[in-house]
Amino acid sequence: MNVIQYLPFLAKMAPENLLLMRIVGVIGLLVLIPLGFLLWKKQDEWFGSGDETPSETSGGLMYGRMHVWVLYIGALHLALWFAL
Repeated sequence: MNVIQYLPFLAKMAPENLLLMRIVGVIGLLVLIPLGFLLWKKQDEWFGSGDETPSETSGGLMYGRMHVWVLYIGALHLALWFAL
């Protein structure tokens, strides 16, 4: 009995499918690297204080910025894991 055919995750880890995983990882990196640069350049505009929320504290603003960066780093780590 071949267990790999019943478990899709293990089937993706088969040696003949590693090329597909690497291609997905490289495509992910090609998307995430420019997205990270855009996030870095526009973070003050996107996560800075605005007129619509004048009572927001600087700690609240940094908390939102931190969450987005953690999500970005996690996605980048996942893409690197697939690519390498």
